[in-house]
Amino acid sequence: MAELQIGILLPTAKQPCFRFEKKTGTITNEKMTEGPRSNNNTPNDSESGSGENYGDEEIGAFDAEFDTFPIVLAIFIIAVNLTVIILFIRHRTLRSVTNSFLVSLAASDLLAGLCGIPATLYCSATHSFTTCAISNLTWRFISVSTVVHILLVSVDRYIAITHAMRYHNIVTRRAFFALISLAWFMAAFVSLIQLSWRVGRSEEAAETAEKFQKTYDLATFVLFFVIPLLVMAYIYIRIFSTVRYHEKRIWRFHSPSDQHFSAKGKEESHNYAQRKTVTIFLAMLVIFTVCWLPYFILSFQELNAQQTFDPPAWVLYVFYYYSRFVTSFLNPLMYIFRKRDFKELLPRLICKDGKARCESRANKTLTTIYSNEQCTTNC
Repeated sequence: MAELQIGILLPTAKQPCFRFEKKTGTITNEKMTEGPRSNNNTPNDSESGSGENYGDEEIGAFDAEFDTFPIVLAIFIIAVNLTVIILFIRHRTLRSVTNSFLVSLAASDLLAGLCGIPATLYCSATHSFTTCAISNLTWRFISVSTVVHILLVSVDRYIAITHAMRYHNIVTRRAFFALISLAWFMAAFVSLIQLSWRVGRSEEAAETAEKFQKTYDLATFVLFFVIPLLVMAYIYIRIFSTVRYHEKRIWRFHSPSDQHFSAKGKEESHNYAQRKTVTIFLAMLVIFTVCWLPYFILSFQELNAQQTFDPPAWVLYVFYYYSRFVTSFLNPLMYIFRKRDFKELLPRLICKDGKARCESRANKTLTTIYSNEQCTTNC
């Protein structure tokens, strides 16, 4: 079977790969080639014939100290993202355009628990070239998918707040499906395009692949990290300034003795709900930035560093190895426990005793939420 040889954040003839050495408790930065790694202590490596395993650790080794947390986290990632998807499927009242974007993001985050973390752990244990390739392709896909989905949600809220009267004319179901399809296609294309520059055995082929990889890493960093952050920073500044402007107008034109005081209270409640929702999405953006920035920094370090990058082992393990996993867990938690419509319907999913009481409470809350959504168009 032909070996998978690609230029990526993977072992190549020219490009090192950071991996955690469980026996020594250190991070190593080593180069891996197409064939088995030469090691005086393991003379039979070159005779293995697979050409896919590297390093002198025990193949398939499990280390409870370092592997338990990612495994537990993967289980929680799968559980919370499936909860979001199930809630969305079961309750028609959740099927707004905004929530549809969030469910698409949940499906993307689900891949982290189903594929990303298992492949990463297997890569760390066996140093299998093919598995490491799959792992890094998966994480690149998730990084692009996450930032694109957060951008889409931010734009959706921007339109809902700054162009409330025209929101349903602008954000249609057709537009939603087109944007979601584009997001998934873009994430798949950006991650799989790396397969187009294969690393050959020659030094010249390796240098060519390295040049392509440097250009690719710079382009993805600018297009799917820097530019989206700048765009979303502008969006959230405009959103909060618009909400603040409407709040000032409410207080300016209505007084407590005004006959429209009740309308004022509704508008204030609506603005508060909008502000809270936007704050949730802003928090998701901050989490993405904090957790994924080390990933992009290390991708440049791997390609451009002249000397070994050697910070304390725990720094790389926590901020590079674990941080990527955490976003896929925190994202669904943000809108399950902070976004009102999801939060109020969650008891109906887990409530077995007192089902009528749960449903009554949920229906009452959904009526309020529906009224607030109608205010987005009519207020």
